[in-house]
Amino acid sequence: MNWAIVFYALIAPLDGGEASEHISWGLTFGHHEQCITFFERNKSNLLEGLATYASQQFDQPIKLQEIGCAHARADFSVPAEDRTPELTLKMPVWNGTET
Repeated sequence: MNWAIVFYALIAPLDGGEASEHISWGLTFGHHEQCITFFERNKSNLLEGLATYASQQFDQPIKLQEIGCAHARADFSVPAEDRTPELTLKMPVWNGTET
């Protein structure tokens, strides 16, 4: 098991369906403070990129409910699609807008 601080996002369909959690393994941090500072400095680009990602993943209007930094643990000896990450110590950095 390895760990990292990662961004997570809660994305939900506007029709009231259940929110799904998405994790970014492509950008990791050693501490929550680094993650929060990075978000604050790059907020508009991160929100735009997340909105683009979400629109490609869903065939319906969605709502970005929350973005935050969290401690993630996962077994990196298995393929990414087979990993079941465990998120703890979630620290929200942004809450809600419609896309």
